This record gives sequence, structure tokens and C-alpha cells, in this order.
Amino acid sequence: MRVEQASQGEPVVPAEVHARDGWTCRLCGGPIDPEVAWPDPMSASVDHIVPLALGGAHAMANVQSAHLSCNSRKRDKIIDQVKPIKLP
Repeated sequence: MRVEQASQGEPVVPAEVHARDGWTCRLCGGPIDPEVAWPDPMSASVDHIVPLALGGAHAMANVQSAHLSCNSRKRDKIIDQVKPIKLP
């Protein structure tokens, strides 16, 4: 269902999200190194602020840059439901 929802949203280009967010993780506040490749925990990922599973839109206004590890820890929660995330 999440894939189906995402395909119905507007185009979200990860490079544009990271450029807009200044290559900064919006969950922990730390810098994201664009040279670190997935699946490294410190690699760049795109987080849905309001998760798709909770009805969030797949749209530029609802996404933010995050380290893969921070995004994984957030899971399908809204940020105020998550304990502060610290860099590993």
C-alpha cells in the first residue's frame, strides 16, 4: 500500500531534498556526507515527516533529509513521538 501511495504523490527527487535541507539530518541535526553510500548507517535517506503509513503525502513538503540510521530508528512515527536521536 505504501508503494501505491508513493506512486500517486508528486515526484520527490532525493538529491533535491538533500540540497534543500543543506545535507543536514533533520532528525539529529548532524551533517550528511553525500560521499557515504547506502547501506552505511550514516548515508543519506529521505524521511516522510508524516509517515505514509499514517496518511502522510509523498510530496516535497512532507519529506526531509535524514541519516539512514536516524530514519530507521524513527520508523513510522511522527517526530514528536520519537525520543531525540543522537549521532552514533
